[in-house]
Amino acid sequence: MNKLLILPILLTANILSTTMVHATESQQETINTAEGYPYKNLIMWADKVELIYSNNNENTVCRVNVLSDNLTHKGINRTVSNNKFKKTPMAACLTRDTAKQLLTKL
Repeated sequence: MNKLLILPILLTANILSTTMVHATESQQETINTAEGYPYKNLIMWADKVELIYSNNNENTVCRVNVLSDNLTHKGINRTVSNNKFKKTPMAACLTRDTAKQLLTKL
């Protein structure tokens, strides 16, 4: 299994903080994921993959940042159901087409 860095960020006044400077109360954790191509390859080949998310009662707001020597991708926020996020966090927060495009740049 490959490892994916997960960065939960707390909501402040119902606005998602998009910078790590404001995320002083966030926690970092590493999770294992069984998601296949292209997500697995992206996680393996990039120097760092960050999944930044915030949960509320019904939905999760998330984005994926991909960092390597020749690529810095800061994803856009997506709102997905909590259930979808729990099942496939990478696919929920980063479209397959975008993941494939990023993979070609690594």
